[in-house]
Amino acid sequence: MSKTYRGFAALAGLALFCLAGCGSSSAPAVSSSGTDAVATAQCGAGSLPETALQGEVPLADRQSGRNLQGYRCNLEMVGQYQGTGASVVSPSTGTCAYMSTGGTLLDPLQILEPSPGVLVVDASNPAQPVQSANLTGPSMLIGTWESLKVSETRKLLGGVAVGPLVGGVFFDVYDITDCAHPVQTNAIAGTSLELPDNVLGHEGNWSPDGMTYWATGTAAGSITAIDVSNPKSPKIVFTGLEGFPANHGVELSADGNTLYLATCLPGGVQVLDVSDIQSRKAAPSIRQVGSVTWNALSCAQHALPVSWGGKPYLIAPDEFDSEGIHIIDISDPTQPKIVNQIQLQIQLLKNAALRTADTVGDGAFGYESHYCTVDTTTDPKALACGYFQSGIRVFNIANPLQPREIAYFNPPAQTGKGLSLQHSLHAWIGGLLPPISDLYTSTSGVSVGTGTIDLRYIGGFVADLPALLANAGTGPVSGNLSADWCSSPPRFVGNQLWVTCMDNGFMALRFTNGVYPIQ
Repeated sequence: MSKTYRGFAALAGLALFCLAGCGSSSAPAVSSSGTDAVATAQCGAGSLPETALQGEVPLADRQSGRNLQGYRCNLEMVGQYQGTGASVVSPSTGTCAYMSTGGTLLDPLQILEPSPGVLVVDASNPAQPVQSANLTGPSMLIGTWESLKVSETRKLLGGVAVGPLVGGVFFDVYDITDCAHPVQTNAIAGTSLELPDNVLGHEGNWSPDGMTYWATGTAAGSITAIDVSNPKSPKIVFTGLEGFPANHGVELSADGNTLYLATCLPGGVQVLDVSDIQSRKAAPSIRQVGSVTWNALSCAQHALPVSWGGKPYLIAPDEFDSEGIHIIDISDPTQPKIVNQIQLQIQLLKNAALRTADTVGDGAFGYESHYCTVDTTTDPKALACGYFQSGIRVFNIANPLQPREIAYFNPPAQTGKGLSLQHSLHAWIGGLLPPISDLYTSTSGVSVGTGTIDLRYIGGFVADLPALLANAGTGPVSGNLSADWCSSPPRFVGNQLWVTCMDNGFMALRFTNGVYPIQ
């Protein structure tokens, strides 16, 4: 396999990417937010704590090699399967994990690999996880971005074809009754081919009953509902536009009648009545019930429905502008109200210059939250979130107005290993892009609406561009890979936390020092 060819393929992929879109038993009261960082974790025996601000991998550590050891607090590694890395969202269920790929449109030579597509990890022995299969449906090969999700109810795995940011046409469905050996249900005549069954895709999720898969295409607010009552023959039952100019992740109420749609530009959440689709009305429509926004330049990732003391809330991480995580009261769904915001120290506005210095050369995303999971949706006590640059963070949210961090695990940087991490979107193209996620950082940039774009980020990328181009003929153009991107949703498994990061792959972690379960 020609290293030179891979280098030019990387630049071609970059061009495609840029063209695509360069506990408490009573309900809490309102809290102010956005001015202070969440309380830091108290690290016990066996920890290897962070050396600077909460959530930060400082420039000094990236330059000295200290980042190659990683950082941990009250979490330890049980086992790991790194493989060839992973893409944006890689879920786990039962004793298995599914490691997505950046896809063949970004790196056409993936099709020649021994195990192209989504890698299936058997973690029945968490200390020694192994690859048990690879999935080669069209979506799995093209790349599923944030759409690869599991229906626990029906034991189905699904994802739409995305490729570089936004794609269309295909939706793969796999029966994961035997989670280590999935079987594609909608393949044609024993092949991996399938009939077209989606419009646009970037994100997606299942309804709680597993009968509907919702695909969002980001661009213009494209949204599609796919009927999967017969997994062998999925069919579109609705397509339209919601969340203009750009929508994102999807979560649903327990009955499937209300959809919580994350939005971008501005970052926020729309509450939508989708009961017509859930009940399969002949001429269905979607009706907006309410909405809330918080930042003209940010991008909410998803909005997880939970409740404390019988009162409904959403937990909404945002992947832009160091917004962190918003907690939203939806007891009146027509008037959702933000009641708290969880930010790490490095995400505070006053630390913008540090973020700039730290992350230039490590790709498009700075210190941003991405996907979160709770230990239970009713009166949750623990919240685990994956972050770009900051690793896995775990918070005590028994009182959502006074959250505090209890553990974190930021795995070792994989600097210099890009050639072996072809499935990692970070190592392949994502790490080359300029850091564009953190725009509202200071008054030194160009004013845009209520936000500010800090031009130092783009300036830093331009300054590094000659060195990046010089590497084009020697292997994948990966940026410096100085901190991993842990963008997949963590999952609580007993006293363990199962996670997947782009460069380090699947990891089974174990809580230490009695911090979890929370009593």
